[in-house]
Amino acid sequence: MIITSSQVVVFLLVLARIAGLFIQAPIISSRSIPAFAKTALAIWIAIIFWFVVPVNVDLLPQTFISFLIYLTIEVAIGFCLGFVANAVFLAIQDAGELMDTQMGLSVAQIFDPSIGTTVSIMGRLMFIIGVPVFLMFDGHHLLLTILFNTFKLLPAPSLVNFGATGVATLLIGMINLLLTIAVRFAAPILVIIFISDFCFGILSKVAPQVNVFSLGFQVKPTLGLLIFVIMIAIMISNIGGLLELIAQKSLEFIGAIKI
Repeated sequence: MIITSSQVVVFLLVLARIAGLFIQAPIISSRSIPAFAKTALAIWIAIIFWFVVPVNVDLLPQTFISFLIYLTIEVAIGFCLGFVANAVFLAIQDAGELMDTQMGLSVAQIFDPSIGTTVSIMGRLMFIIGVPVFLMFDGHHLLLTILFNTFKLLPAPSLVNFGATGVATLLIGMINLLLTIAVRFAAPILVIIFISDFCFGILSKVAPQVNVFSLGFQVKPTLGLLIFVIMIAIMISNIGGLLELIAQKSLEFIGAIKI
């Protein structure tokens, strides 16, 4: 089979969108996965997509400058898709940080080499729980399906408008949605800890000699972990339900930037 220069250009554009997705996609973007393995996986997926995805023949670049421009656009599209998918994991981790704040564990943070920053204990625990749930509910297959469908809506190469009003509206809505998800996951522990603080407040008035501050440091982490263990099955079910949200927001983003 003879491979033409146009086909090579299409392959590189497809690979660029996949590479952009891998930069931000959940799990795949982790530093714990070797760069060589991620590169090999991206090339393998690009080869699979190479001759099956739609191609916008009229916009194929004729100059090196136009090729670089389209290559940058494809990377940006993939990067934004990965960010939308990863935002759900960020919301899950934020829920854990809210739990930590109420349980009095926010001061006990650990360094996470996979993301290169410090994270709270419950935040990391929520993320660790989210990863196998994501794989168990075929989230990795969902990402590939979303990626393939984006080529149907935006063939490679395509002209896009990242400054469209719909993009700004979508990003603002995502921020609101992330806060809602975080509070929803953390709500049981937040409510129980609030009730315990209320009871400690009453206790301090009834029996001032009791060291409520010291007692709270012992009771609240234990109470929070107990509620977490009781609610973990419901949390796992809710995390699985967020996969549909990833697909919905990703397709909304593609529709917003499409010209």
